Amino acid sequence: MNDATWVKRLVGDGPDDPAERVLDLRTESRPMPDGEDVGVIILRFTAEDLRGSTYEATARILVPPALEEEPSAPVPVWFNCGYELPEPMALDRARRGWIVVTPCEPAPNSVFPGTNPLVRGPNTDVVLAHLVRGMPFVDPAAIVYAGGSAGGYAALLTAAEAFPAAVAAATVPIVNLTYQGAHLFAALPTVTADPPPDHPAVPVLRAVFVPMAEGLRAAYGEDLTGTGWSAHSPVEHVDRITCPVTAVFSTADFLVPLDQVGSGIVGPSSVADPSLPGHASVRLLDALGDRADVRVVAVPPGAPAMEDLDLTQVVAETPLPLFDTPGDGFSWLITVVDEGPAEFGGHWRHALAPDHEPFARRALAQGVGVEQLTHAKLGQLLDRYRGAEWLAPGFSHLDRPPAERLDVERGLHAYCTRSPSHAHRFAELYAEVDEDSRVLPDDLVRALVGHPA
Repeated sequence: MNDATWVKRLVGDGPDDPAERVLDLRTESRPMPDGEDVGVIILRFTAEDLRGSTYEATARILVPPALEEEPSAPVPVWFNCGYELPEPMALDRARRGWIVVTPCEPAPNSVFPGTNPLVRGPNTDVVLAHLVRGMPFVDPAAIVYAGGSAGGYAALLTAAEAFPAAVAAATVPIVNLTYQGAHLFAALPTVTADPPPDHPAVPVLRAVFVPMAEGLRAAYGEDLTGTGWSAHSPVEHVDRITCPVTAVFSTADFLVPLDQVGSGIVGPSSVADPSLPGHASVRLLDALGDRADVRVVAVPPGAPAMEDLDLTQVVAETPLPLFDTPGDGFSWLITVVDEGPAEFGGHWRHALAPDHEPFARRALAQGVGVEQLTHAKLGQLLDRYRGAEWLAPGFSHLDRPPAERLDVERGLHAYCTRSPSHAHRFAELYAEVDEDSRVLPDDLVRALVGHPA
């Protein structure tokens, strides 16, 4: 471990923290084989769970060597949501020029109702995002919110909260929590049978499914028609995800069935299972309407199949190149890998590693578009500013009021200062808001539209 002086200098006094979230901040420097150093910031902070009770969380922020040489260099952020990004992967991405943010794996029983990102919700990521966007070396408009599986679910909900954002990049994400709950509960008798089925995937599935089911029941209840299930579904918040989105799914996914994305993507169309709760039939493509560019791709040649779908088997992953932009007029690029029908097991039939980086790089080069601010997004920002829960009323998701207000102001400033067209868009939309909902201070509004007091 080398001298971390340059990392301390970069961090300065730490992030803007009006809610006094930060409990501890430490810096380190990790030497790389090429002789350069990657800086590491270890951040311990507080957040509130779904009930509003405070817990502690930890995150790592890795900063690339470029910031040692030029602290003001424009460096994008790869924010890994939900799960902890393994250190070798985080270091490699930082070495390639990204600021990398990852929450650390929570300790058992440290957060209600469980540690899995699908169970605990997006609160850790949201509070961490507020702190990261308040770091002196971070451009809040140049952040990619990424994740896989339950981390992909967290990425979509964190991107739904963020403004502005560069990209949401989700791999096999849960998009309808009601559907996922029904699928999980239906699979439980099989994975918990005594004696267990003779299948190599069973031990891993049991270790994941049982605590996940317990946590979801504790949070939202057994009744899948309860509003907590639908309100915590990304399909309910697609109007708030206004940045470009790249998402990848597999036809063979047992854990996150493709049916919650759409019907007839590969093969004949099907009607929703009438035995499912009503909200479970809401598919992602139905919610998106004409905003999704859907592309079906084949498995890359030579990609190894996971023998008998043994989830404990270590198989070298094959890179899965993805398109770098959706077609004209689309904001979502949805890639579906045709691996054949779903089978009992995991997400993939082949060991694949989807590469969202070309999409992210292209979106970053284009910058935040005027269209990122919509009526729905502005309404959400104003709700956050006045302390009204936007994601799921009845559950706790907002940060503390000073942090929410500062993050809204910072986001609107980052948007409006991009061009006169951005400022004009804000002025138009804000003028259309009901007078009772215009909660922003007058001097802030004047500054945002280009007429400071």
